Amino acid sequence: MSHPPDPRYDARLKSIDIRFGWVAVIVFAAGSLACAALSDGFLTADALTHYLYAKYAFREPTLLVDVWGRPLVTALYAVAASLGGRFGVRLMGLLASLACSFAAARIAAGQGARRPVLALLFTLAQPLVFLNSFAEMTELPFAALAGLAFLAYQSRRWWVAAVLASLLPLTRPEGFELLALAAVGLLVNRRFLPLLLLPLPLLMLNHAGWTLYGRTGPWWCWLPDHWPYARESTYPSGSLFQFLFFLPVVVSPLILPATFAGACRMIRGVDDAPDAHRRACRLMIVAIPLSILLIHSLLYRLGKMASFGEPRYLLTAAPFWAVLSATGWDWLSDALRWRHPLRWGAVASLLPALALFAQPVLPLRRPAHWETAERFVRQYREQMLTAGYTKVLAAHPAVFYYLDVSPIDHEHVVEWRKESVRNPPPGTVLVWDPIYSARNASTDRAVTLDDVRAAGWVQVPEFDQTLAAAPSGSSRPTPDPQDQLAPRGKWAVFVHPPGGN
Repeated sequence: MSHPPDPRYDARLKSIDIRFGWVAVIVFAAGSLACAALSDGFLTADALTHYLYAKYAFREPTLLVDVWGRPLVTALYAVAASLGGRFGVRLMGLLASLACSFAAARIAAGQGARRPVLALLFTLAQPLVFLNSFAEMTELPFAALAGLAFLAYQSRRWWVAAVLASLLPLTRPEGFELLALAAVGLLVNRRFLPLLLLPLPLLMLNHAGWTLYGRTGPWWCWLPDHWPYARESTYPSGSLFQFLFFLPVVVSPLILPATFAGACRMIRGVDDAPDAHRRACRLMIVAIPLSILLIHSLLYRLGKMASFGEPRYLLTAAPFWAVLSATGWDWLSDALRWRHPLRWGAVASLLPALALFAQPVLPLRRPAHWETAERFVRQYREQMLTAGYTKVLAAHPAVFYYLDVSPIDHEHVVEWRKESVRNPPPGTVLVWDPIYSARNASTDRAVTLDDVRAAGWVQVPEFDQTLAAAPSGSSRPTPDPQDQLAPRGKWAVFVHPPGGN
C-alpha cells in the first residue's frame, strides 16, 4: 500500500480531500439524524432489547453486567438514554459510525495510503453502517473500539492499545478473538508488561457480576455460568458461503471488487514492510475482517453458538473492510488510469442508495407483530391486571416496551426461562409468540407451546380474536431477518391463577 512520493499529491489536493471528507461526513450525518428522528420502529428486536437495557440500567444495576446486553455498550447507551432517550441512544450510534470512519482513514494513512479519505468514504458507504448508525445495536461501538485499538497499536502506543483491546470482550463476543490477536501483536513487539492489562476488564466484570447477583457459587465461575449462548443453536444452520454472499451488502456492491483487490495487495505487500511491526499491521488488517467472516461462516454452517447468519456480524470489522477497499481502489485507479478516483469513489458509494427508491425500508416502521404486542398489553391492562394477574411472562421485547417496564422488573415481569414456565409465581400471565418464544440464543429460553401446555397453563381464548386482528399500520418490509425467517403461527395467552399454581 506504500507509494513513492507523487508530485500531483500536493497541499492543494490534500485540502480537497479534507473538504471532500467533511462533505461526506455531513451528508451521512444528516441522513442518519433524519432517519433517527423519523423512525418509530427499531432496526431489529435486539435493538429494542438493547434500548430497554440502557433505559433501565441505572435503576437495575444488574443490567450493567448482563453478558448478553454487552456491559460496555449498555453503560455507554445508558448515559445517552438518560440524557436524550431513544434519540440519544441513536445519536450514540451515529458517533460510533463516524469514529469508525475516522479510525479507518488514520489506519490507511499509517499504512502509506496516498488518499486516506477513501477509507473514510468507504466506511460511510457501507449500507449496514448507515442502517446501524441510527440503531441501538452493538456492532458499531465494537467496530469503533476495534479500529481505535488497532490505530493505537499501529502508532506504537502499546499501553493505549492494550487498554482498548481489553475492553473488546465486554462489547461483543468477537472481542475474544481480537484480544488474542492483540496479545500476539504485543508479543511480536516484545511488549510484555501491557499484556497484563488484557484480562483485567473481564476479571472485573466477573467480580462485579458475582457481587450484584448475590455472591452465589464460586466467584471465578460467574462469567462462564452466565454466558448466554448455547453450544448447540436453536436457530437453523445454513450455507457455509452465506456470509460470502452477504459481502456486497456489507462493503457495498460497486466497491466489493476493490475490497478483494485490496486484500490481495495488502498480503503481497507484507514482505515490503520495513520491520516486524509493520508486517504484523498489514497482516492484521487482512486477518481481522477475513477471520470474522470465516468464523461466523463456520458457526452458522455448524449451527453453533446461536448464530442466526445475519450480515450485521461482519459489520464488527467495518473500518478494516474500508481500509482494504481503499487500498484496492487506489491500485485500480492507477491500473485503469482513472483521472478522478475520488469522484468515482463517491459515485460508487451513492449509486446503491437508489435501491431505497425501489424497495423503501426507511424510515423504520414497526412490523405487524409489534402491533400484536401492543394489543396484548392494552387488553392485559383492561381485563387481567385488575383481576389480580400482576406479572407477565413474555419473550417478545415489544411487550416490555409497551408495558413501559424493565425486562427484569421483578414486580411486573417474570423472566422468560423454562424453569419460570414450569414454576411461575401466582397471578402470572404468559404470552407466547411464534417469533421469539421458541427460538433463542440460549436453549433455556427456547419454550414451545407444548412446553407451556405441559406445565399446566390454562389458555385464555378471549385474547385469540384480539391478537389475530389484522394489522392497521404499514406493511413495509423490515431489515430484521427474524421477521422474514420466523415460523408462522398464532399468538396465545395463558394464565396461572392468582391463588396458586
